[in-house]
Amino acid sequence: MKRVMVVSMALAAALPLAAAEAGEKSAGPTNEEEYISVVTGKPVPKDGKFTVEQIKARDERVLKKTGGFIHLAAEGPQTLLVDARAKPTATLDEVARVYKLATHLDAQVAKEARGDVPPLEFAKAKMSAAKPLMLVMVVDGGPGQPILSVFPEERVGIVNADKLKGGEDPSAPEMRVMKETWRAIGFVGGLGFSPAENDIMQPLYSLKELDANRYPFIQPMNMARMYKMWKRFGVKKERRIPYRVAVQEGWAAQPTNDYQKAVWEQVKAEKERGPTNPITIPPPNAKK
Repeated sequence: MKRVMVVSMALAAALPLAAAEAGEKSAGPTNEEEYISVVTGKPVPKDGKFTVEQIKARDERVLKKTGGFIHLAAEGPQTLLVDARAKPTATLDEVARVYKLATHLDAQVAKEARGDVPPLEFAKAKMSAAKPLMLVMVVDGGPGQPILSVFPEERVGIVNADKLKGGEDPSAPEMRVMKETWRAIGFVGGLGFSPAENDIMQPLYSLKELDANRYPFIQPMNMARMYKMWKRFGVKKERRIPYRVAVQEGWAAQPTNDYQKAVWEQVKAEKERGPTNPITIPPPNAKK
């Protein structure tokens, strides 16, 4: 793809003159080739480590081996995070971003003031309307509302931001909200207290203990445990897999280019031929 810079005649004439007056060298517009990798989907990094030719050669090798990549979007009900405070923040947006990176599932964020509706009633209404996998909501207070309320059977968690305020650090309350949101996701998602010290799913009984925990997210091991439970609701993770794997699994579409056709024929031939070098294990009492 060529990127062409178009400059008007008047501006093109003025630029060298201005540069000369400033004692600087002038450079006219140049055409630059920008190669978008068919493997990564990103342009070649301009760090000087690899040339465009090297990247193209690598892509060629990868395409011959894999047939390219297939992107499958996440399926099934997704998690909904609701900031129901009168003045919502960007905290849940960050939780949703990390959640997607860690689970390869989508997490939607809604910002809608709760008003006078009781927290659980508000959450149930949103849950019914959106039909998500689970709903975690941040609210401002409520009569007798604890810091964290979880209703696993309802798949609802509620964080009371009012009880997370205080301290000299102005960023501390929102960091606490983030941590408690992750704890709500964990408890509603079927987790208990974690034996791992570097996990937010620790028993924490005060703001001091909450602040002392330096890990404001759930560890990958626990993410995997939650996903096993979510499968019963028809949830499937986002996947980016080689075309070869899709053919081996038996669900790939018909090949559409030469790379895919070659991979298709290779996998078909492998299945027809069967294992060429089967592993044989001698009986335990066999004489050597």
